[in-house]
Amino acid sequence: MLVNPSIKGAALMSLCTACYVVSDVFMKYVSREIDLYQITFLRGFIVTLILLVFCFILKVSLKIPSNKDKIIILVRSVFEVLMIYSFLTALFNMNIANANAVLQLIPLVVLFGSFLFLGKQLKQNEIIAVLFGLIGAIIVIRPGASDFNFYSIFALLAVASMSVRDLVTVNLNKKIPSLLVAFYSSLLITIVSFLLSSEKVGFMELKNPMFIFYSAVLVSIGYIAAVAAMRFGEVTFVSPFRYTALLWSIVLGFLFFSEIPKLTTIFGGLIIIFAGIYLVYNEKNKV
Repeated sequence: MLVNPSIKGAALMSLCTACYVVSDVFMKYVSREIDLYQITFLRGFIVTLILLVFCFILKVSLKIPSNKDKIIILVRSVFEVLMIYSFLTALFNMNIANANAVLQLIPLVVLFGSFLFLGKQLKQNEIIAVLFGLIGAIIVIRPGASDFNFYSIFALLAVASMSVRDLVTVNLNKKIPSLLVAFYSSLLITIVSFLLSSEKVGFMELKNPMFIFYSAVLVSIGYIAAVAAMRFGEVTFVSPFRYTALLWSIVLGFLFFSEIPKLTTIFGGLIIIFAGIYLVYNEKNKV
């Protein structure tokens, strides 16, 4: 029985978000000991090794034959680096639920980006969904509130970076293994983090070194699932399945950090989610 590509992409995206949110928990714990660049270097180094081993086992060549695909992978990797730095900066200074609530804007931004860069014609209901998503984001961030968190801006930067990354991925040759794309993204974040890190910390010097390892394994799975999801499924259908991350982040944030999200965070997040689900419903009706 053949599985619809969009259904396969949705399942992969759901797996991706679960891996990333659990990884966030481990990273937030480790951020109490070392800085951002040390964390991303240690984790990136392990992730790169894991992906390299899988490339060897599966006999995936590290060569990229087409110059066009080389450029796409490079550009995608650059935005991956920007996304990771921006989001982790927000995560370390915000509640997990708040940071992830802002990330739920990504499907709507991808939709708008498809209109700007891929020539997709937006219908009235899609424009309305984007506007509602924007309203939801404003409710979550509350820019004029007395307790406005400046680091929400970094969450928005992560949204922009990840949206560009996803749009770039769409143009990648589907014959190139997702594992290879993930490997080069991880390699770049490792190199950049090593160059930016002012202090070098040994893996075993940490109180909980296995947290880095656990996070690396989860990110490795998430990397591959994210690339595969955007390449084999319809962009506007697959992207909304990131919304499962909000539920995970609320539950895990409460269990591990005693974080209780404000009603505005939940309300704004729900508006964004319903806007995305509305897009999925309309996409299904078109099929």
